[in-house]
Order: sequence, then structure tokens, then C-alpha cells
Amino acid sequence: MLDGRVYSAPNVLAKITGGNSQISGMSNAEEAHLLEIVLKAGALKAPVTIVEERLVGPSLGEDSINNGVMASIGAAILIILFMLIYYNTAGGIADIAVLINVLLLLATLAALGGTLTLPGIAGIILTIGMAVDANVLIFERIREEIQKGRSIRASIDEGFKKAMSAILDSNITTFLTAAVLYQLGSGSIQGFALTLMIGILGTLFTAILITKSMIELSVGKSGSMSFGQSKQILNNKKS
Repeated sequence: MLDGRVYSAPNVLAKITGGNSQISGMSNAEEAHLLEIVLKAGALKAPVTIVEERLVGPSLGEDSINNGVMASIGAAILIILFMLIYYNTAGGIADIAVLINVLLLLATLAALGGTLTLPGIAGIILTIGMAVDANVLIFERIREEIQKGRSIRASIDEGFKKAMSAILDSNITTFLTAAVLYQLGSGSIQGFALTLMIGILGTLFTAILITKSMIELSVGKSGSMSFGQSKQILNNKKS
């Protein structure tokens, strides 16, 4: 029987000794030849030998996940330090927005019942990078406006306005790419794409809404803010 079809149902006439036996129940030699073809159809012309055999236990996967988590934490720490050093107070606000973005991502995955896998961790790291990239675009635009002689408030409004198109373009194109991966991929590819799509939505929310709100609140209280400008520019603004 092969694939649910009975090719032959013979009767064995005698005990099989020496690898040879005689059967009955076939109508002619053509039926016997057909049986021979069926039996030999799956035969391999080359022998199969085991070159290497390994048993992978659950501890290996756990170690990989732990290494991925440590890599994510290390990347986040380096990014936080860079933003603080290069953009000063504004960099600290961007760091808070990025952490909120990661928390939103993890909360969404938990709500959807997702599991933390290596591709998912890669998606989280990429989300952190894209969130910081959005804030860098905004801050650089604001610094350009400050150098032109605008006030802090006017520079903030103009900086967000000018950076918005670039932020939307980069995030939308990446979201569409992730959507294609999720639609056409499978398994771990879908996990990476889903994490990335959720992270992009969180990036747009935190970069556009949370970062701007926190900057405006900080400027409203102190009347000024450091975006990593030179001391000469800051002194000119205060004067």
C-alpha cells in the first residue's frame, strides 16, 4: 500500500529464507513488474551516513536568550550615555521616551501572548535605534534653528515641523517592509516583523507626542533648555 492505494496483496507460499520467496495472487508478469517499480521507487542510489549528530538541550536556548537580553541592555546603556553626553538635557528626555517605547512594546507583546525569542530581541534592539534616530533628527533641526538666531520655543516648533516628514518617511517604509515580512515569512521571521511593527508605532507615538510634551513642559518651567549647543550660543540666547 502506498499513499492509500493498494498496489499488491499477494500470498506468501513459503517461509522467506535466504532473502528469496515465492508469492501468488498476481494475474501476469506486468503486475509483478509494477510491484517491482513501486518497491524500488524510494531507493537511494547513494548510501546515507551520519556525519555528525548532536543533542541540543533547553539550556542552550536559554543561554542564547540571556545573551540577547544582555546585548539589548548594553545597547540601551550606550545609547542613553551618548544621548546624555551629546544632547544634554534634551538627550535625557529622549532617553525617557525611548524607555517608554520599549515598555509599551513589551506590554503589547505580553498582551498578545507573545514569547521573547532571539528574532524578537533583534526587533527590540532595532526599535531602540529607530526611536533614537527620530529624536536625533528632531534635535538636529532644533539646533539648526537655534544657530539661526531663533528663540528656544520657536526653534522647538520649527524643528519638530521640519523633522516630521523625514521621520514619517523612514518609519512608514520600514513598517511596510516589516508587514511584507510578516505576511510572507513564517516562524521566527514573523516574530521579528511583528516586534518591529509594534516598535515603529511606539516610536512615532513617543517621538512625536511624548518627547515634544516633555520638552515643552521643561522649557515652560525653566525658560530654556540645552540641546547640546555650544556655550557661546547659549550665552547669546540668554542675553
